[in-house]
Amino acid sequence: MPRILCFGDSNTWGYNPSNATRWPEGVRWTSRLNTLLNHESTTPWYLAEEGLNGRTTVWDDPTKPHRNGSTALPMVLLTHRPLDWVVIMLGTNDLKSLYPASVAWIGEGLRTLIGQVKEADNAGEPTPRILVVSPPPMHDGNNWAAGFTVGRQKSIELAEVYRQVAKEEGCVFFEAATVCEASPIDGLHMDEAAHAALADGIANTLKGL
Repeated sequence: MPRILCFGDSNTWGYNPSNATRWPEGVRWTSRLNTLLNHESTTPWYLAEEGLNGRTTVWDDPTKPHRNGSTALPMVLLTHRPLDWVVIMLGTNDLKSLYPASVAWIGEGLRTLIGQVKEADNAGEPTPRILVVSPPPMHDGNNWAAGFTVGRQKSIELAEVYRQVAKEEGCVFFEAATVCEASPIDGLHMDEAAHAALADGIANTLKGL
């Protein structure tokens, strides 16, 4: 049974831009991905959802505890081991103005997480393969615009930085913006159609490998 961990922020948790609730099973991309991977599969997949609103790659939020991804990931890896795949989709929250993070530094935050996956004890199994997903860019004038500095431009630039880091670290890369975008409702989170499109894109990528 292939085992896959999806590690991310509010768009992995399934934040609904219309009402701030959580998209239910069958809607959020992780849940849909699980269905797609197991549809007509002779070998069932196990998928672990690990999304948290506000999660960053390596930064501590001074107002909300437990948002530092590099603090959480080692424990999560041990919890779900052995793993065959780890999907990482983070970076949007790193763009908040309270963090001194250029796009290049966010890329280094991603590299830190990749290193943690490579160094983790995988219960005697080979190191999991890693799929890096660059998150869909935010829109200008989103509901949280005051908390971001040049957020949209930096969020667009993340894809190329992530692509390069993934290449250097031997990871698979997928650009979410090729199949979906943030909802215009709040400019930051994905609507139902975007979740479906992202699940399709990631499923096709994994099946192709």
